[in-house]
Amino acid sequence: MQAVILAAGKGARLRPVTYTTPKPLIDLCGKPLIEHVLSALPKRIDEIFVVVNHLRDQIIERLGENWNGVPIKYVDQEPLSGTAGAVHLLKNHLRGSFLVVNSDDIYQAEDLARLVEHPMAMLFQKSDSEKKSGALVSNGRFTGLGLGNNAVCGAYVLDQSFFSIEPVEIHVSEFIELGLPQTLAVLATSETIAAEPATSWIPVGNPEQLAQAIHRISGQVCG
Repeated sequence: MQAVILAAGKGARLRPVTYTTPKPLIDLCGKPLIEHVLSALPKRIDEIFVVVNHLRDQIIERLGENWNGVPIKYVDQEPLSGTAGAVHLLKNHLRGSFLVVNSDDIYQAEDLARLVEHPMAMLFQKSDSEKKSGALVSNGRFTGLGLGNNAVCGAYVLDQSFFSIEPVEIHVSEFIELGLPQTLAVLATSETIAAEPATSWIPVGNPEQLAQAIHRISGQVCG
């Protein structure tokens, strides 16, 4: 099974650090964020694609050509076109069902292992706060996006039917991007997409979240 790791973003909310260090390489308890993600990948993953852009050479130099014997290939996302745009770059390289994860979210290996048991699936986590674009879940299925308490974790299993849907445009600041969960919400109207609850999920998008991530995993990794 193939895995796609999304690592192209500029990490604007973590500036000034990300002016010189790509967000996937920010240190989290002795190793970069993206290596925490790689460590959580299911054992059945036999090929990894890393989508890069901002300070790409640093990521390529750090990871090299393989991770624990699993080959890594790099794809340059230029221009940055969003998460669905990143996946579409690999349309001719992906076969069957494949895993897609963010490079700046900390996942539990057991959660990703459960996720890849489905032909198509998404990971979500219950939240104390209401989300404008939360995952709508019914009877173990992802049915769309809307107001609710289920956060989208940025981990998905997709299959070739994903490429049959026109990517959905979303507005991010003053830019237009192609959104993966928004496109998946359209696909959910005609296909079964399982919804798996996360036992643990740590997003690292801003300095506060980075500090929280260090605190949460310090006993496991830093200690």
